[in-house]
Amino acid sequence: MESRVLLIDDHPVVQLGIKSFIERNNLFKHTDLASTGKEAVGLIKANRSNSEYYQLAIVDINLPDYEALALVRFIMDNCPKTPILMFSMEPPKLYLKRLLNLGVKGYISKTSPDDELLFAIKSILAGKTYFASDIMKEIMAAEDEDDEYNEVTSDLSSRESEILSLLIRGKSSKEICELLNLHKSSVATYRTRVFEKIGVKTNFELYQWALKEGLIHP
Repeated sequence: MESRVLLIDDHPVVQLGIKSFIERNNLFKHTDLASTGKEAVGLIKANRSNSEYYQLAIVDINLPDYEALALVRFIMDNCPKTPILMFSMEPPKLYLKRLLNLGVKGYISKTSPDDELLFAIKSILAGKTYFASDIMKEIMAAEDEDDEYNEVTSDLSSRESEILSLLIRGKSSKEICELLNLHKSSVATYRTRVFEKIGVKTNFELYQWALKEGLIHP
């Protein structure tokens, strides 16, 4: 069977750059590209009869149409033998603990040099894990039981974490309903729970909280 990687990213320049990198280094015979989470889901559904169809999935953590944790769970449910390498411009502090618990095999920044990306991919293909140095710092911080941020976010359910991440990214209730396939009343309930758990009352307070925790940048 010819080797194949699934690359999920909504930026054409990034897609072409990673695809060219993969070809230059003879990492895979084929690179399937998905610009959205829905495109990725369609590709996976079309080939899920073969659990070894993809030897690796490289997933952008910030897709416009799909929440990261939900997409990771879908990939793992339908392609249990496919390891996942997450990548983005910023460390996924909000997602980190749950990504690790889900079994993601690695994370690397889009600004990482080629040799680090090559090492990360080869490590994961060899059955190991690879997390960039800044993520390792986040992992060690997450293990600190006295860390106030981790105490707050660990109290959130997976769905509440998804809602929080979308709210922080400025998504409206209507958009969240569409992205997560939820009724508007369910989104309203989750939003209330999230606000109560992190201790905010308004969207402005949520924005201030996210800034303080380093989840967004001004």
